[in-house]
Amino acid sequence: MRIRSKLLILITILTMVLAACGGDDGSTDTTAGGSEATSADTEAAETTSAETEGTEAAETTMAETEATEATEATEATDTTAAAAEPVGELECDVVEVIVPYSPGGGSDQQVRRLQIALEDALGKRLQITYQEGGDGSVGWNALAQAAPDGCTISNVVAPNIMNLSLTASEDIGFKAEDFEIIAWTEYSPNIIGVGIDSEFETYEDYVAAAEADPGAVTISGVGVNGELLVGEVLAATGLDLTFVPFSGGVGDIVPQVAGGHIHSALSGFSLLDGGQLRPLVLSSESAAFPDIPTFEEAGSPGVTLVTSWGLMLPPETPEDIVTLWNAAVQEAMATQEVQDAYAETAYEVLTQDVEEAQAYFQEQFDATQAAIEASG
Repeated sequence: MRIRSKLLILITILTMVLAACGGDDGSTDTTAGGSEATSADTEAAETTSAETEGTEAAETTMAETEATEATEATEATDTTAAAAEPVGELECDVVEVIVPYSPGGGSDQQVRRLQIALEDALGKRLQITYQEGGDGSVGWNALAQAAPDGCTISNVVAPNIMNLSLTASEDIGFKAEDFEIIAWTEYSPNIIGVGIDSEFETYEDYVAAAEADPGAVTISGVGVNGELLVGEVLAATGLDLTFVPFSGGVGDIVPQVAGGHIHSALSGFSLLDGGQLRPLVLSSESAAFPDIPTFEEAGSPGVTLVTSWGLMLPPETPEDIVTLWNAAVQEAMATQEVQDAYAETAYEVLTQDVEEAQAYFQEQFDATQAAIEASG
């Protein structure tokens, strides 16, 4: 029995040892399998990490792109908003624009072409008032008395205002050189204009009639300025014409010439507005009328004055307001609507900063003074 018991114990021990050995092999296999699993898990983790990093990079790039686009959109919006904003601010809601001549004339035409675009540029409403009389001196005297705050402006016309300053026999309340010039916007040669159905087909016909019956041919102009222009023509041509002055403006003259009450008129291209008159001769060449001779081409050199239109402010207006107005005028002149309006006329368009505008004023002043001296 003892031996059997010992055998049983020994078998049990061996069985346990064998079981232990088999467990070690299984443990080793499990460990190897575990290593492989761990390696796979590691690779999967690395793949997941790479994908995560890629996704995060893509998201970052997208975010940066969106931010850039948003910034560009904001900048574009800001630029558009800036372009739409007025060029500056005046201390008034309504700007008075003094037209010193009658409705329908060159000054009126100039303001009407610019009005809407100027209102947009300034963010203000323009109120046009006609203060005619005294060859423009009534309106310009009113401007001279206005506050220099940028809320009152007027047309300036050369040589008209220079002529008044140089020849007025009494104090007219201003000197042309005292005003602050904003800009000149256009000019034209001076012309002798006749009605569409006039008996004078050419300038040669006109000269022949004047020479055949001295003093019989009538010619009109605006006040003392018209007298200056006619005087320049008479001095250059030797013709004997009868001058008929109008103080209101070209708008008053055109119906008289178109109706045959006066033979002709002498002024700028504003005479042609409405198509009631046609030019016979020009003081300088014009691309709009290549077949119309200049006085020089017709054998009468010495007629050189042109008519120019601009805008100006009261004396002693601060420089920053003058600059503001000049910027508004240039912005208005650059609009398609204004360019289209000028394209329908024969005017030569001017684009000037403040310094150039002042230089042009001086040039016209000197030319006017020379013409006055030449005509006596």
